[in-house]
Amino acid sequence: MARQERAEQTRRRLIEAAAAEFAAHGYAGTSLLGIVTSAGVTMGALTFHFPSKSAVADAVQEAGAAATREVMDGEGSAPGLQGVLDDTLALATALETTPSVRAAARLTREGRDTETDWYSAWVPQVREGLARGWPEQHPGSALTPVSAAALLTYVVAGFEATTSTRGALRDAAGDDPRDELVRALDALGALASPGKSPCRDPRSAPTAGG
Repeated sequence: MARQERAEQTRRRLIEAAAAEFAAHGYAGTSLLGIVTSAGVTMGALTFHFPSKSAVADAVQEAGAAATREVMDGEGSAPGLQGVLDDTLALATALETTPSVRAAARLTREGRDTETDWYSAWVPQVREGLARGWPEQHPGSALTPVSAAALLTYVVAGFEATTSTRGALRDAAGDDPRDELVRALDALGALASPGKSPCRDPRSAPTAGG
């Protein structure tokens, strides 16, 4: 294996390990020793690629933002509000299953001063998706695309914070955060379009032959 290829594999392994550590423990609770132990590499290998913990966190946030944009750019979404709600559920799935996405969201929530803001990876697309055809699709709605986008942003922020918390915040949520999210999206859809079909959680879709 070429040296450059080995170096790139090591860098990817470090980012993956760091993402899991930052997602679980936050910036302050993550150590370089924990990252290299999780990645199975030496401290020298880490410092070869990243001169500091801050540099590792920057790389994780970039990776998480890229993964988030990939989720939001997926094909097959319905147009308008329904497509945005479907994308929101897909983003929730990514928060649950993709450490880099969860880490990028947590690091942004913790207020790291960086050019890579996790919200900038998906909120503009939500706003644009809602704005397309809103007057025709939701005539007379008390909501506007701007207010609907704001509500969705707050809902996702709450879901992210709740799913990454094991203390009072999660206990106060009551039911599974995923169920709460689906109910919140249903409520938003009903406000914009009374009589609209409820959201369908892709995790509950029947499997073939099931």
